[in-house]
Amino acid sequence: MNAAVFLRWLDMAKDDAITIDANDINAEAIANMWCFSPRDDELSAVSEEGLTELIEQLVDARRQWLLRHSGSPAMTFYCWHDAQARQLRFSLVSSSHGRLPFGCAVDTRHSHRSIAARIVATDWLNEAYFSSDAGNPSEDAAREWVCPVSQTLLP
Repeated sequence: MNAAVFLRWLDMAKDDAITIDANDINAEAIANMWCFSPRDDELSAVSEEGLTELIEQLVDARRQWLLRHSGSPAMTFYCWHDAQARQLRFSLVSSSHGRLPFGCAVDTRHSHRSIAARIVATDWLNEAYFSSDAGNPSEDAAREWVCPVSQTLLP
């Protein structure tokens, strides 16, 4: 991963403290969330491979943080494409919750690579994304939408 944008993002998030609150999944999710989106001048450095590597390095950094803080519970790292904000988002919640804090249906069978591919190909490098020519989804399609998410159990 040699793209300056990915290295900058990794630097920002890798050592951030992790909030643990087994009684409040939303407090954990919000406190542990990071959001990334490239500026226009960074788009030429964006690639599926680089973003996948970033996600994997973030997983490892979060794992290392939990291992350094003995007594930390098992946590679930999860990431997704926030299509409306055009961002890669990731967060962590205690695995004891037994679920992720989404208000919609989620599909957690996705890999880090598939999430990266979705963001890079369909959004960040797609000039037609959200253009007026892209059309509007039907109400039925919006109702049936399921958020693709990758998740990893830590530590």
